[in-house]
Amino acid sequence: MGKVIVEFLSKEEKKGNILFFNINKTNFSLQVENEERKPEFQTFRIDSVKKILFLKKEEEKEPHLQTETIEQSMFASTVAFKLIVEFKDGEVINGSTMKYNPDDKGFFVIPLNPADMSERIYVNAQAVKSVDCKRLTGNILVDQNKITSKQLGEALNLQREKKKEKIGTILLNKEIINEKQLNISLQEQRKRNKLLGEILLEAGYITSKQLQYALKIQKKNRKKRLGQILVELKYVTPNDICIALASQLHYPWIDLSRVKVPKEIATLLPEKVVRKFEVIPVKRKGEDLIVVATSQPQDPDLKSKIIKYSPFKVEFVIAYEVYINSAINKDFRKKKI
Repeated sequence: MGKVIVEFLSKEEKKGNILFFNINKTNFSLQVENEERKPEFQTFRIDSVKKILFLKKEEEKEPHLQTETIEQSMFASTVAFKLIVEFKDGEVINGSTMKYNPDDKGFFVIPLNPADMSERIYVNAQAVKSVDCKRLTGNILVDQNKITSKQLGEALNLQREKKKEKIGTILLNKEIINEKQLNISLQEQRKRNKLLGEILLEAGYITSKQLQYALKIQKKNRKKRLGQILVELKYVTPNDICIALASQLHYPWIDLSRVKVPKEIATLLPEKVVRKFEVIPVKRKGEDLIVVATSQPQDPDLKSKIIKYSPFKVEFVIAYEVYINSAINKDFRKKKI
């Protein structure tokens, strides 16, 4: 049985457990507590709901670091399409899905935010005003013609069954690629030091026209970074930026808008360091290693610059720059001007 939160078109909300849910059926059964706090099953029509949040298991609710790489993707089986769903009541959610058809009466969205409490979300198409559907591209092995899109799809379907199996391992076992090809592809990817705009463009998050317009705005306002401008223009979300960078550069990412970092961790680096380099510690590993959030992981000299001012070794995790600055100002008093 899976725990869910059901939001109805009537704005009513119910929490309970679903034993079996089939989007092709007319009804579904929900186990809820009655007035005597005893479990009972109630039946509802699927077309009466706005959305159903299928919640993560208790042990999975707290993860705040998410790694997304080509050889081991945490949501590789669902990255075929990126969806931005706007409901008729104004709510907007975004995520990914393996399959989307505007003629379907409902569809599933997989949240890309690692801090989201939902494992997946069922959306009733009748409650939707619009869906922006983008095919995600930029997979290194496909781009380099090492495998075909069909072969990748087969591997992703297999990975969905095995869940913890690495994509690279599956491709090797199926003899679609050899180990040398995989290693060369990954090495070439790691060597790339791309600008954020190029990464977002190649990954299919923005168009060339949108990028040029954002760069034009940036020329007039040098204090703002490109990522912030793209978010303000609503071309991408903060999570889009993190996911694109994480996918290309093989770093974990963190949503600092949803994670509370203890002050004793955030202040492991001196204030002059976190403000100068716009970074913030988010985790400590053992005695001599800290995980530091940055929006500029592609800067090859950043780690060495930080280490000069710190007794710790440093690992990077990607975060949205505005959230980093908010965390800095929360844990360090703003300087008086």
